[in-house]
Amino acid sequence: MNLKYSKIAVALCALFLTAATAAQAITLWDQSAISLDPNAPSIANWKATGFGGGIVHSVDDVTVSGMAWHVTSITEYYSTWNPNWTSLTQGYLHVWPKTGALPTQNPTVDPIVSMTCVDTGDPNGVFAITASGLDLTLPPGDYWIGITPIASAGAFGANNQWPALNTIGAPVASYDTAWHNYYGNYDGAMKVEGDLPTPTSNTTWGRIKTLYH
Repeated sequence: MNLKYSKIAVALCALFLTAATAAQAITLWDQSAISLDPNAPSIANWKATGFGGGIVHSVDDVTVSGMAWHVTSITEYYSTWNPNWTSLTQGYLHVWPKTGALPTQNPTVDPIVSMTCVDTGDPNGVFAITASGLDLTLPPGDYWIGITPIASAGAFGANNQWPALNTIGAPVASYDTAWHNYYGNYDGAMKVEGDLPTPTSNTTWGRIKTLYH
């Protein structure tokens, strides 16, 4: 192969490899470290049928800064008191712009999406509940974000969400029949994953043409 065109081929491969690797999942927001403070609250965030159950939706304050986010999964961290939660399959997805100290939306009409629950093996007893396969693009700004699993309560009631080690922005907001801040200065433990949009300049024809000069 002509050396000039060999260099062009290598450069083109590099361009498209850059675009492909940019789309790999990364952690966009990480409050997954749990608080083990004995005075920290156990955050109700579930639609749990049966004795000890009920319905409470909870969301955290999340800030998208810099580039837009493409969210593909949201994971929250729960206690393991009720082991039958590993069979849960669905729950509510909450993603709204943040315009005040508390949300104003009705979470009971939000979409229901697929979810999974796995035991992390953490000695403190931690389930990871994940809504994956999402396709959400969030421009820079402040949001309320959360997931509310749908599962049955057991002999020990329902699993509650672990409090996060650190609170970022406004504390967790919870809804039963109206929005409240039940849990003081705490957030729920949560992680948001996805990717950042690939810069369009990487694969534009104008960029590629410069390789031929």
